[in-house]
Amino acid sequence: KKSEKYFGMIPNPINIDKLKYINAEKSKKINILHAINSKNKLKKGNKFFEESLRVIEKKYFSKIKIIRTYDVSYEDHIINVRNCDIILDQVYAYDQGYNALEAMALGKVVFSGAEKEWCKFYNIKEDTVIINALPDIQKIIDKLAWLIENPIHIRLISKNARKFVVKHHNYIEISKKYEKAWIK
Repeated sequence: KKSEKYFGMIPNPINIDKLKYINAEKSKKINILHAINSKNKLKKGNKFFEESLRVIEKKYFSKIKIIRTYDVSYEDHIINVRNCDIILDQVYAYDQGYNALEAMALGKVVFSGAEKEWCKFYNIKEDTVIINALPDIQKIIDKLAWLIENPIHIRLISKNARKFVVKHHNYIEISKKYEKAWIK
């Protein structure tokens, strides 16, 4: 931060014009997507999601549908994202990566990094825009159960996620920040 070359954090740009908000439906099963890239499986902490889903699947089999994918193309992945309500992204992160942000732009509830530092930086209450996924199976189970038993929170977080990406990751505004940094 003390370097003259530090320009502050510039967020990832997300094309919000191509990723239109999708309303969470009220009267259907809750679709949970666990998309696995086998090359990143360990570093994203997928084992915590896999174990959590085994428990959730048994307890809520009549209320949910779990979609598991492995190494699919981006085109297929984004179709799966559009058709889900909840995405399990990663547990070893302080904030969101690009895939999580795209899902949030579509209005999906994402389990990913949203640590206290991130919440403080954006002045956001925990679990209102994104679900902070920790490497703790029971905590993931508890948060999934909370959403399944209280689907109103899925709709609220969905709307908040879209608003967050529009406000903080709009590709036009972010490109101006990059341009300003490069000109300096």
